[in-house]
Amino acid sequence: MTEMPATARDLQELRTAVERYAIAVQPQPVQLASGGWSTYYADVRLLTLHPRYARLIGQFMAPAVIASGAEAVGGMAMGCIALASGIAAAALDAGSVLPTFFVRPQAKEHGPSGASAISQSISGDGTPLVRAGRTVAVVEDTVTQGGSALKAVEAAEAAGCEVVLVMCVVERHEGGGRVFRERGIPFKRLFYTDDTGRLFVDGELQARAGDAGSAGR
Repeated sequence: MTEMPATARDLQELRTAVERYAIAVQPQPVQLASGGWSTYYADVRLLTLHPRYARLIGQFMAPAVIASGAEAVGGMAMGCIALASGIAAAALDAGSVLPTFFVRPQAKEHGPSGASAISQSISGDGTPLVRAGRTVAVVEDTVTQGGSALKAVEAAEAAGCEVVLVMCVVERHEGGGRVFRERGIPFKRLFYTDDTGRLFVDGELQARAGDAGSAGR
């Protein structure tokens, strides 16, 4: 049975959860993983590890990943694992099989994959899922300057894949998505923030969720 699309009500629930649990405004500037400083912190992994919110995130991200033509979805470990799994589960509900992969910070030096930095789920024909000629989507919980997702992009491209989409749950105000657009890779997001940490819904997502809500009434 095909899963009903996430609606405007679901989107509002997810937005509220991101604002309440993932965005934390700080009294003093804090240093981010990117090396920059900010007066707010975004930890979306708190939601991707929660079954209800992981399901909603997956339902909202899966349509864009499927539409991109990606044959697999993944990103940098460890943050992408729960996120990619949620997207894959939502894709399966919609009738699409979307296997997952993740990129280690360092290459694995033992096992059947040799020195590969990429761990991947099984492929139907027994060949590596992430290999030359494949199309993949890279996903990330939060994009600041794009550095983490870019590492996953470069690892996939080094394996001969074409990255057809980079997508995140929250793009911070630093605008890291432009890193991928400048490389000719489509970039999408569910939410974005301004420099004070206020959260906004991406216009494309807002329109899609509104249409789904109208269709369900």
